[in-house]
Amino acid sequence: MKNTIKLLGIITFISGVILSFSGCFSPYRGDEGFITISFGSNARAAAWPPTDGNGVLPALEHRVTLKGTGATKTHTIPKGTTTAKFSVAPGLWEITVEAWFGSVLFATGFGDVEVKVGEVNTVPITMTQEFDGTLYVASTTTEWGEAVGDISGGGGYYIIFVTNDFSAPGYPSANTFGNASGINVTIIGNKTITLNSTGSLLRIGTGQNVTINDVKLKGQGASVQNTTSLVYINGGTFTMNGSASVYDNTASFTSILDGGGGVYVTDGAFNMNGGTVSGNYATGTNVGMGGGVFVYSGGNFTMSGNAKVYNNKAEVNGGGVCLSGTTDQPTFRMNNGTIYGNQSIGGTQGGGGVCVSTGTFRMVNGTIYGNIGAPNGNTSPTGSAALYKASGSAAAEYGTYDSGGNWFLQGSFGIYENDTIIVKDGNKL
Repeated sequence: MKNTIKLLGIITFISGVILSFSGCFSPYRGDEGFITISFGSNARAAAWPPTDGNGVLPALEHRVTLKGTGATKTHTIPKGTTTAKFSVAPGLWEITVEAWFGSVLFATGFGDVEVKVGEVNTVPITMTQEFDGTLYVASTTTEWGEAVGDISGGGGYYIIFVTNDFSAPGYPSANTFGNASGINVTIIGNKTITLNSTGSLLRIGTGQNVTINDVKLKGQGASVQNTTSLVYINGGTFTMNGSASVYDNTASFTSILDGGGGVYVTDGAFNMNGGTVSGNYATGTNVGMGGGVFVYSGGNFTMSGNAKVYNNKAEVNGGGVCLSGTTDQPTFRMNNGTIYGNQSIGGTQGGGGVCVSTGTFRMVNGTIYGNIGAPNGNTSPTGSAALYKASGSAAAEYGTYDSGGNWFLQGSFGIYENDTIIVKDGNKL
């Protein structure tokens, strides 16, 4: 049965938000009032459309900003919290409440109140919906398939809230969301979707922006060979946030133009703001580049935050990340993150952590360590455990970007980097 919730217009998201103030006389803190805000529970008299039965309400994160008496205080309320209490000085306070579903701003509301010691007031805040789209709640393979099918029908904004672990089929050649263009899909939930056939769990095409927040995408392990990457980006944009993960996929390739045990990107973008790409293997007969991530012609890969690429293997070059291509040179920008424990098994270039066969690698912050360039006896250089950079058109640099996106070069890496690489604020340590 399809589990779909259409969200449109203006809604009363929080009804009767309780702002209660009580006097407190302290020789250390002086007179103060307390603002108590209730989310859900008994205060939820006329709540927003999704019911508690869908598990949506506990998944919301609220952000409360209190502004008054010369101070501004912003508080993030953890998911599932029903009541939050803040101490404030007496005076006029402006209150802003934001309701976030992962990286999606769902609704905002505003109010103000004069805080007086010893008084209790009730101030209702009506939330105006910011998200104009469709929410799907997927707890089974069938519900996932129905959501995917609906989204494939056209453009717009969508959220798929994953509430249980389940398996799903792969897409060997067709895009997951078909040929729909102008779509923005956010997949949310600290649950695992496991591949149950060959193909990519997410295959993303031109005009398609797909984000996963905390969701885990899992392959079929080392004993089952897939025919492609777990996530395949051809012209679209894929973003990972929070504790999202792409892992445990073994992909067997037949062409030197293919690769990426975990993620493949060409003519599109992969933005890894957090999460992990791990336990993937790009294999084949004398092919198989980019055990974790393969960035091909026109592809752009950006690592930020606490993102980690680790414990991946490539049959040839780039155990963690590999850049290669013949036209529209690929780019890899490492704003922050860690690349470790990866291995390139053979090949002529190596690069246990990163291999730049063609294109540009720029490192602003982060660490590359504990990778294996190639075991003794293979043809790739044993001195490329951390990084290999081909001569000619390939570039591997460290430095900084300004606010306008201009690159300020501090230095270049060598052809072979065998030891740990640490870059902080554009400087190699």
